[in-house]
Amino acid sequence: MEKETDATAPEPEAAEAGGGPARTVTRIARVGARYGFGFVFRKRLVPARGADLSRIGVRLRRSFEDLGPTFVEFGRYLAARADAIPPDIAAELGRKRLPISPMPFEEVRETVERELHSELFRLYVSFDETPHRVGPLTQSHRATLPGDRPALVVVRRSGVRRDLLAMRPVADLTRRRLGGQLPLDPSEVVADFISQSGHRRDMYFASQTLRRLRDAGLSPGFGEIGTDRDASRLRLPTVYRSHSASRCITFERPPDGLSGLRAGREAMQHAAGAAIRLALTEGVFFADLVPERFEIGGDGLLWMSDPTEVFSLDPERMRGLAEVFAAARREDVDALVRAFPTTGGSVPADDLALRRELREALGVLGGPLWGEHTLTSAQRTVLDALRRGGARLQPEVALMLSSLVAAEKLPEPDADLTVPEPGRERPATVAAVAAGGELVERHRDPLNVAGRFVQKVARPDLYAEYPRQLHSVLSELQDGEIEVRFRHGGLDQLISKVDILANRLVFAFLIAALIVGSSMLGTFVDTGLQVLGVSIFGFVGFVVAAVMGVMLLVGIIRSGRL
Repeated sequence: MEKETDATAPEPEAAEAGGGPARTVTRIARVGARYGFGFVFRKRLVPARGADLSRIGVRLRRSFEDLGPTFVEFGRYLAARADAIPPDIAAELGRKRLPISPMPFEEVRETVERELHSELFRLYVSFDETPHRVGPLTQSHRATLPGDRPALVVVRRSGVRRDLLAMRPVADLTRRRLGGQLPLDPSEVVADFISQSGHRRDMYFASQTLRRLRDAGLSPGFGEIGTDRDASRLRLPTVYRSHSASRCITFERPPDGLSGLRAGREAMQHAAGAAIRLALTEGVFFADLVPERFEIGGDGLLWMSDPTEVFSLDPERMRGLAEVFAAARREDVDALVRAFPTTGGSVPADDLALRRELREALGVLGGPLWGEHTLTSAQRTVLDALRRGGARLQPEVALMLSSLVAAEKLPEPDADLTVPEPGRERPATVAAVAAGGELVERHRDPLNVAGRFVQKVARPDLYAEYPRQLHSVLSELQDGEIEVRFRHGGLDQLISKVDILANRLVFAFLIAALIVGSSMLGTFVDTGLQVLGVSIFGFVGFVVAAVMGVMLLVGIIRSGRL
């Protein structure tokens, strides 16, 4: 499928957003004021009169629900960042969302006909008006192509771009008013969410991901959880390019298939295993993983019928995840902290607290108890440890963890998976541990390592600048202008501590000198003005020394090093 663009035709969503974002910003302010966030939009930064400042998570969730599906999805995105935001707010925003109202069929018809440049009844033999899946950013409809070929048509929802454009000024205002009081930068979070939303709605990328998975040969035996290998095969649909464009895409659908919950709990277990292995071995995961994305064909095989709204981690990030899994499997906290930045995350300069929290988390999850913990409880434990230790996940890695939790809930959507059951292994967790082990073995395989080395060495552009750089170095050497600098990673912090210690010692010597000098003045000076039988100069010296001594003591106590 190729992206179709027309430089002369106006963008439908851009036309829709002509005056929409300003009205949406006004609506955001009105809904925010209703739930106690109106102080963000006022000139004076004070809470609204009578506003309840407790239960922030509940009020945020309700305000997002009033604003619509795009904002509810933004709340789910925030819930995935439990490594930064408080756990109670993350849990509230991640609650099961309300049913989303489907896009009217007339809008679906207009979108399909405009994108494919033909009338709907000429394109499809039949087209279900009732949507098969309704998501916050896209929705799908079952259809039949000429030749009685079952198909699934996925269409972008309208109004999403208008909502995304309205988020930017609100985020910038929130950053100016409350930036220092929030755990995440609102402008950066909204910008990342907008970028990811555009990525999720990219039908061309969904087609490319399918091609990549098909080239990787994942269909046979992929996603095995049960004992029946035939039932665990994952079939990938074909993209009908003649019926696909930038805002709608048509996939092959299995004949006489059972979709979603109708396929049964066992089939959904296979779907969960396929989604988990897909994420941990190939780096491909769903942003909106729901049962309707899978079907059981008439041949009994599992189909990925709706592969839209997917993300794909780059190989270097997957290699970092492999190192993290290897360190966690060994329960090596030091290696885990060293490998964490390779996944795109960040660790604090002083990582003692992080190491302590990770050691405690591995003590809870590690050893022979891996299989007894649910992915939901494991995610909560890991994110709590990262938040308390000051580490931050890369946003897409955080979304992948949420996708794994969503995969675990496919067979049991209403089950409480937050508390593990002692003595019982969870199939999804076992599948995740196995997939993580496969990822580690793949990236540590000598042939794979050699292949990565050859791939990097074989890049011609890698050597293109070498002659010029060598000539520059030789010229500087000839002119005597080469400057060599050494930098020690922990030296700055040591120098800072030595400066503090030296300042305190000088302060203490000054206090001692004042005390000794004041004592001498009080002892040997008998004339002049006296206070309490002591020379005024001696008395003033004692007072100044006492004040300075109290200041020094307070500074030491506040530093926590008394």
